[in-house]
Amino acid sequence: MKTAKERNLNLDLIRCVALLMVPIMHSLDHTGLYDQQLYGAANQSMIAVKTLFTTCIPLYVMLSGFLNNRKALSARYYLGLIRILGVYLICGIACLAFEQCSGIAHRSPAEMVSALVNFSCCDYTWYIMMYFGLFLMIPFLNMAYHGLTTRKQKLILVATFIALSVLPSLLNLYFQLYSLWWTRLYPLCYYFTGAYLSEYMPKAKPGKWAAALLAFLAAYSVFFYFHHDANGAALIGVYQDTFPVYILSVLLFVTLFHLPLGTVPGPVAALLRKVSDLTLPAYLLTWITDSLIYPRLMAAVTAGPARYPWLLLTVPLSLISALLMAQVVDWIFVPINRLTKNLGKTPFFSDNDPLRSKP
Repeated sequence: MKTAKERNLNLDLIRCVALLMVPIMHSLDHTGLYDQQLYGAANQSMIAVKTLFTTCIPLYVMLSGFLNNRKALSARYYLGLIRILGVYLICGIACLAFEQCSGIAHRSPAEMVSALVNFSCCDYTWYIMMYFGLFLMIPFLNMAYHGLTTRKQKLILVATFIALSVLPSLLNLYFQLYSLWWTRLYPLCYYFTGAYLSEYMPKAKPGKWAAALLAFLAAYSVFFYFHHDANGAALIGVYQDTFPVYILSVLLFVTLFHLPLGTVPGPVAALLRKVSDLTLPAYLLTWITDSLIYPRLMAAVTAGPARYPWLLLTVPLSLISALLMAQVVDWIFVPINRLTKNLGKTPFFSDNDPLRSKP
């Protein structure tokens, strides 16, 4: 882990903002938003909320591209799987135990093992399944990206993945014009976008980028309202592979990256770094806290706008509770991290790595 002086606090901020968006996104599933016509200011504002906060996963993947695009193929690289799969295993077992104890479901031991292996022990583990595959591809994606020698070539690479995975949502607005076959490539699109931004971050004051973000978000929200006749069910289709989410993800990433954080008080900076380190287990464990909170909210408050104000209480409660549990997971991982670090120093994982090609 980098020291406080070496770390870019803006990147920690991006990760923290993405984490905050996760329980907000999940909270919308319990408001009845997708089952009603979006009449009235409260419902209409939720169009913008849903669209903007769908950028949470894209922000994570863009960060991976930004930070990992120099990772090379080596045996040492694969040691990173210990952290990813280890955290997943601990959180997955916790989710399965909660599921059994709360009566949400009753699985046999074989079904529990199957759920862990298939990344289906809770509704939120799909991200680990996606990122596990991305992790395995990263050294080869980096070979492709850095095999290009000019900025123009790298921009064409990013544009190609936009055309394959994001552009269909724009060209098919009114009728099927463009193939949807490659839309599942959207994680690669965001990864290459993050890699590109690590080299060619556009310059401008953050206020201008924030203004562009708000202007686009407002324009798209109005367009969505009229294009879909205020149908809340259509919001389900606002996903990571759609053009408004891609545009907002890039605008938000650049805005947060350019925020001047040099005068942030030390305790606040330390808190941002700490929360940033806990994002993976906290993300997974929000399934437990959400499962405790939202059935009670849904039983106590009628659907629709009456539930929206309660999100100001339920979202922080879910997130803070998940972060406290994530800290416990982090403590469990202290000896495992030490073991991983020591393994990296052994001859097999040294500079004479057998997977590293000879010059």
